[in-house]
Amino acid sequence: KTLAQVSLPSVAQRSLWDSAEPRPMAVARAIALVLALALVVSPAAGRTLRSGALQQPPPEPEGEGVEKTKDGAFGSKGDACQACRFSATGSCAMYKSCVCYATNAHFNVGGVPDPTDTQHWAWACGNEGGSKYELCF
Repeated sequence: KTLAQVSLPSVAQRSLWDSAEPRPMAVARAIALVLALALVVSPAAGRTLRSGALQQPPPEPEGEGVEKTKDGAFGSKGDACQACRFSATGSCAMYKSCVCYATNAHFNVGGVPDPTDTQHWAWACGNEGGSKYELCF
């Protein structure tokens, strides 16, 4: 072919890969440009996002805290549920995610004399522990 017969691509048809630079150099230049842009933009974006957020104190717990009995459990379902409510409403992490359940951890055991204390209540933020967990509220 002669020089007149060779068609040259227009500027619109050229891409990054059609440049005069070897391909690895073009890729390296593109990566360097992206990294430089990320280093310039990301600190400014982070500063903007943080500056608009207001820190809020944790919510006030509802009701009064309940003391455990001497065996380390709560004496009734109501006490266990109130302890859950007090803890869940006073914590930012638990405020919207905790659904209070309570269970009595006393189990009758065959061949063992009946105990005098059968109230060993505990609370949890869900009933994943099984069917003995009862919804508080």
